[in-house]
Amino acid sequence: MAAELNHVIVHCKDRHASAAFVAELLGTKPPADVAIFTQITTSNGVDIDFADSVVAPENLNNSHLAFLVTEEEFDTTFAKITERSLPHWADPYRTTEGINHNDGGRGVYVLDPGGTIAVEFLTVPYGGRPKSA
Repeated sequence: MAAELNHVIVHCKDRHASAAFVAELLGTKPPADVAIFTQITTSNGVDIDFADSVVAPENLNNSHLAFLVTEEEFDTTFAKITERSLPHWADPYRTTEGINHNDGGRGVYVLDPGGTIAVEFLTVPYGGRPKSA
């Protein structure tokens, strides 16, 4: 069986604010409410369902969403981050401000409005670009 990721649920403080934030940075269609979720769909068809009524705010864990983007998409997204003066980091532990150049690409981390989802944008997958055959 060839399994494909279909959707993931991300628990957050405000599903509408978090979904709108990620959708806007990605430049995707606006989020849609689906039952108790607010959903965005990535370009490869994976749905991200944001939920704010399943886990109590005091019990939320930190979540992480990583998006592989082109160099041009990174520039567009990074411009949105800097235009809003959003704090952003080069590492997932938020110890170094700015962007990273890991694996020959660029990467940046930013928190959602509720502060519980670390959203990462990277131009090269971990481990570097695939070797051409």
